[in-house]
Amino acid sequence: MIEPGAGPTTVVGGTPVSFLVTGDDTAGRFGLTEHRLPPRAPGAPLHFHNELTEMFYVAGGDVLLTLGAERRIAGPGTFMMVPPGTHHAFGNPGADPATLLVMFTPDGGREKYFRELGELLDSSPEPTPEMMAELARRFDQFPATEGLITPEKSPDTSFDAHNE
Repeated sequence: MIEPGAGPTTVVGGTPVSFLVTGDDTAGRFGLTEHRLPPRAPGAPLHFHNELTEMFYVAGGDVLLTLGAERRIAGPGTFMMVPPGTHHAFGNPGADPATLLVMFTPDGGREKYFRELGELLDSSPEPTPEMMAELARRFDQFPATEGLITPEKSPDTSFDAHNE
């Protein structure tokens, strides 16, 4: 049992990520993370996985979810399943915090990915796009930007969720 705010946590780009269930707990079959998105957090850019099925459950606040070419502001209770090979992204476009549960099957080493990503983002000098791509690639994550609608970012890094 894990109490709220307890359990192993890392910070990725200002977003606390707690590891509620890892591949170590499930022989690699499943993982569950909690992302506590601060206001205007960009979240994950548009990407896809070749092997992982990823699922999102909005536990609190509003989250901008992208699935293929569809973008939607999703409130608490919203669930989204992302099959392998499907482009997807998430972020918090609002002025209030949001909580997102993210599930993976198989786990694919997501705890290690998020820990290494947090360390890389906090490193100096700033990581290169090549460094970011190599890390993602090692954990079955690939950028997907061609021909898809992506969340537009304004200069203050907030999403323009109404510009479709």
